[in-house]
Amino acid sequence: MVVQSELYLDSVSRVEVLSGPTGRRRWPDEVKCQLVAESLGVGVTVREVAERHGIAPNRLSTWRSLAKRGKLHDPSLVSSAPEVPTFANIILDETTILPLKKVKPLEHIELETGGVILRLDLDTNIDRIANLVFALKVAP
Repeated sequence: MVVQSELYLDSVSRVEVLSGPTGRRRWPDEVKCQLVAESLGVGVTVREVAERHGIAPNRLSTWRSLAKRGKLHDPSLVSSAPEVPTFANIILDETTILPLKKVKPLEHIELETGGVILRLDLDTNIDRIANLVFALKVAP
């Protein structure tokens, strides 16, 4: 049995020692929300916040996108029982109820600008209305 007691590193030209966490880290939603909020401060950049906390800037940007879409929530901010809105009691009698006015149905569409009034039938094509509005808008 041969035991090698010496180690030869002739073929290794460079050795690099990495410090810090390795592998995949899991971030709680509370921490993600805290970092997102910190990155939204005035005059603060995503890169600054990411470097301060040892994460990649694109990771923080992803969390910001999730938060904007409502897919990242801080569970500590959510109460277990939803708040029930309270309303004031309203008591009505005949003297406080105003008679409802009957609304007259539309007879036509009116476009008015610069003293000119255009009256169009209700079945006028929407493209035609858009063209007329554009023409009135650009007219001197």
